[in-house]
Amino acid sequence: MIAAAVVASLSALLALTPPSQDFDRGRIAFGRGEYQRAIGILRPLLYPELRLESEGEVVQAHRMLGVANLFEGRPAEAKVEFRKLLELRPDYRFDPLLDPPRVVDFFNSVLKEEEDEIASLEAKRKKLEAERAAQRREEAERLRAASAKVIVYERHSYLLNFVPFGAGQFQNGQRRKGLVFAGTEAGLVLVSVGAFAANFWIFGLQPHRACLDMQPADAGGLPGRCPDNRIDHSDEDLSRNLTRVQVVSGGLFWAVAIWGAIDAVRHYQERERLEIEPSPPVAPGAQSVPGPPAKPQAGGLEIRPGTPAAPLGLGLSWAF
Repeated sequence: MIAAAVVASLSALLALTPPSQDFDRGRIAFGRGEYQRAIGILRPLLYPELRLESEGEVVQAHRMLGVANLFEGRPAEAKVEFRKLLELRPDYRFDPLLDPPRVVDFFNSVLKEEEDEIASLEAKRKKLEAERAAQRREEAERLRAASAKVIVYERHSYLLNFVPFGAGQFQNGQRRKGLVFAGTEAGLVLVSVGAFAANFWIFGLQPHRACLDMQPADAGGLPGRCPDNRIDHSDEDLSRNLTRVQVVSGGLFWAVAIWGAIDAVRHYQERERLEIEPSPPVAPGAQSVPGPPAKPQAGGLEIRPGTPAAPLGLGLSWAF
């Protein structure tokens, strides 16, 4: 009971020790030739479950355990460790000039026995590495294509807000509102200009007054006179009404234009960020598809007729 408790306590303390520190302790013991002590430190790092985080440490641990078991007279255990070493690194070899001949000969015998299996493991390892490398390349290409966007900052003109016919609304991307302002102002202009043209075409600079009952000439030869109550004012009334239509429609036009300018200034944004997706790479021999416009050079200024949301507006694009 006491021995079991001591073993359990030692196991608990060992589990609390960082694996890297135990690995260093085992490597120091191995370097001093304390092979039994090195086995007692290194083996719990690999069995029953792997505690080491680095693959290099795992390889070195199997190497030291194999050599230590061989020098402690346990060739079967040494063979097991060397096999695991070859499973991890099929191309691993001991150096005849640096390592003891006994170790080199024993390892080469294990290598010869497992030659076919090692070749198979090496082929599988190379195939797996090639597949992983291809997956990493595909993932990197996918991320690069997803993150590669042409970013253009379009600078809007402040003066365009005061241009009639919804120019400011189109620049701000408010297409429907711009169409309403443009249609209303265009209709008012047509009415005002039409009234002026009709007035000028029909009556000229001054409308003609007709007399309904002209008095005859008097004895002195003076021309006849038309009484005031007999003057026909119908042409003057029509001309005056056309002038009223012209003035009222013109006034309404400027009222709507001022309203549009105020609305455009309220929603004005000096810069607009545009992200343009690049065209995907074209496979050799495939027909290319026209992509988005090329990105302006860094620091360059580009004058464009507007954005896709505001085709009637004007804009300045500054890319950096």
